[in-house]
Amino acid sequence: MKSESSSSSVDDFVVEFLNSHFGDDARSISKAKSFFNDVTLKKEKLEKQVSLASSEVPAEIKKALKTAQTTSKKIKKLGVEQETLRHDILDNLRDSKPMVDDLSKLVTDVRELERYAKYLSLTVKIEDCSSQIQTAMITESMQSAVDAFDELIALYQSLEQSQCANLIHFTTETILFWNNILQNKIATEFEDVLKAMRWPLVATTIKAPPVTNAVEVKAKMECLFKQLLHLDLVNTLAIKTPPSTLHGLELKPLILPLHLMLRPLKKRFIYHFYGKKQTNSLDKPEWYFTQILSWIRDHSDFLQNNIQPLLTEFGKPTLNARVEFIRGLTMLAMEKLSHDLPELCDDEHVFSHLVDETLLFDRELRLTYSFPTHIPGCLHVLSSGDAFTKWLSIEKKFALEKIDAMLSSPTAWLSQYKDIVDVDELKVPECGESFMTLLTTITERYKPLPEATSKLQFLGLQLELLEDFRIRIVQVMKQETHSPTGACFSSILNAVHYVIEVLREWSELVFFLQLQYARKNHSKPASSTMKPTRTSSSSSWSQDSLKQPSDDPDTSDLTDLGLEVTVFDDMINLYESIRDDMLKNSTTYIFTDIQARSQPYRKDRWLSLASQKDLMPSLGLSPSACEMLLVLKGHLAVMETQLSKPLFTTLWQTLAQKLNKFILQEVILPNHFNDGGAAQLSFDMTRNLFPLFGEYTQKPDSYFREVKEACILLTLTTGSAILLKEVLHTALHEKKTDPNQKTTDPCQALHELGVYKLSPEQVERILRVRTDV
Repeated sequence: MKSESSSSSVDDFVVEFLNSHFGDDARSISKAKSFFNDVTLKKEKLEKQVSLASSEVPAEIKKALKTAQTTSKKIKKLGVEQETLRHDILDNLRDSKPMVDDLSKLVTDVRELERYAKYLSLTVKIEDCSSQIQTAMITESMQSAVDAFDELIALYQSLEQSQCANLIHFTTETILFWNNILQNKIATEFEDVLKAMRWPLVATTIKAPPVTNAVEVKAKMECLFKQLLHLDLVNTLAIKTPPSTLHGLELKPLILPLHLMLRPLKKRFIYHFYGKKQTNSLDKPEWYFTQILSWIRDHSDFLQNNIQPLLTEFGKPTLNARVEFIRGLTMLAMEKLSHDLPELCDDEHVFSHLVDETLLFDRELRLTYSFPTHIPGCLHVLSSGDAFTKWLSIEKKFALEKIDAMLSSPTAWLSQYKDIVDVDELKVPECGESFMTLLTTITERYKPLPEATSKLQFLGLQLELLEDFRIRIVQVMKQETHSPTGACFSSILNAVHYVIEVLREWSELVFFLQLQYARKNHSKPASSTMKPTRTSSSSSWSQDSLKQPSDDPDTSDLTDLGLEVTVFDDMINLYESIRDDMLKNSTTYIFTDIQARSQPYRKDRWLSLASQKDLMPSLGLSPSACEMLLVLKGHLAVMETQLSKPLFTTLWQTLAQKLNKFILQEVILPNHFNDGGAAQLSFDMTRNLFPLFGEYTQKPDSYFREVKEACILLTLTTGSAILLKEVLHTALHEKKTDPNQKTTDPCQALHELGVYKLSPEQVERILRVRTDV
């Protein structure tokens, strides 16, 4: 079967091959000879190639086999050589092992002796440096002593990573021993030189006669200052003097020369502001704050011009002499504040005064003297422990008292700027503006606090005050619900709107966005009763800072940070609910009053009026509409004077929408109109009702789209009205019975007439009230 199928495929191939080369044309047989010759040449060429391949392949195979045999022999030979070499190596190792063991022991001994020698040499080096320091001090060559001391420091730094604990301890003790001696010696000279320079530069020394040998004294001071920098071990030894701790804050010590320069000022500070001196008055914290600020002012130029170049020359350009000086004085104030707080917490007024003065002092340091915000200050003391709890409770108590006072004032609901039109656009009552000013003041007071947890607790207090103010407003508003268009009701509405607008502005401020981010990432939400937590500042004074978004974050950035909501969103929603309800009440009251006065107008006999032709010469406002429009105009005029512009805009727009729907549903659709009645209605609407709202918008008719279009349909010529009615009837009724019937698009027909808002069904209903259709 297989051979038969193979033969059949060959036959098919031959037939296809012949057909493709000769085709159906009999004359193509003449090409058979040339075709035969070509095929014969190809056959001979292929036979030669096969013959050549059959003769070359065996030779290549033979060559490859020979190469493989040669390689195999080499591999065997190398294996024998490798085995011989291995035995030789093992024999050699066995013979040399005793010698290697002896040599290893000797090498270990040599290395041990080298360590001993190194150890002893370092000990001798340390003793040598000590001798040099001693000799230099005997010969009064302090610079040589300082240089030898630097060698000791270098030795210590080379040994710092060593495991020689005893040697490191010996080096450390030696450094501390000589450091103490050198410090006492140089510090005494340094203080004498400072006195000769009239340091400190207080009022009495500034007025003193100038120093006679000022250049020589200054050069001596600079030399001693540099020597003291060499003796400063704050950042040198692994065993450093621990930083002083105050209210959980680690206060990094000052560099040695500045510490010495602050000594006389510290003595004066303790003399005047501790003990029984008259200047030590608990209710006058501004006295010592002012004293510190005056010292900073008096010494700033000297520090910048004389001390800062020395620090830069010594290799500490990042260390700011004036900032370090201010930090030292601020530490005095912090210690004084911490000392007085237990007594001050008992008197609310004195404590409140202390908070005010501390805030002013901190602001003066940060703004006037550029004291970095990451360095602890007096606010760190106030924002920790019982002091912060007391501050928060006093802030809340005083705020509630102020809210009581502002709401009980006889002018609470009167605008302070009612006589100034340009300023009084929002018509904010006195209590509303005073309340937001109170919240602004609280914000400015807690804004410079160093920790996010403290700020969040003050934010909780603000939200609590906003809720309290909202409840009070609701209580007052309920007393005025009988007069939703009265002046007091409108003032309350203006106050609520003002609070909403201010809170929206605050929500976009970077400061409150930071607080929202901190609150979202805090383990527990902030509340006014939360106990303040404290983390110790590091030696570099890094505070519990917030991750700040960019100053102008886009929406995607805010979403990524979790700031799709703000800290005031919930409160804004509550106030907006009050505003919307009050606006609804005012609008409903006005609309109900207008609706009650519209009874004669709704029942007017539009069907029996004179024809349009007879009516046009004497056409005027319908008598039945006079009272309704007068009431509307009166209400609008009153509300415009009482409400802020945005609120009044919302009110009249809402009222216009309600009137539009009311006139269509209650005046036009229930009645029938002849041509005179339609003309009268159109005149009442376009020439009287719409213009009432023209004072507030350039296109008042855009708020009465349905009524305007209904008037167009009612005053349409009879022929056009009939045609339009037929088009609508065909599209709305006959189309349902015969879907294949071609009809005119009713919407297109209405658009040609200027009717866009009304649906075809509504247009058909309006056309039915015409008596001529």
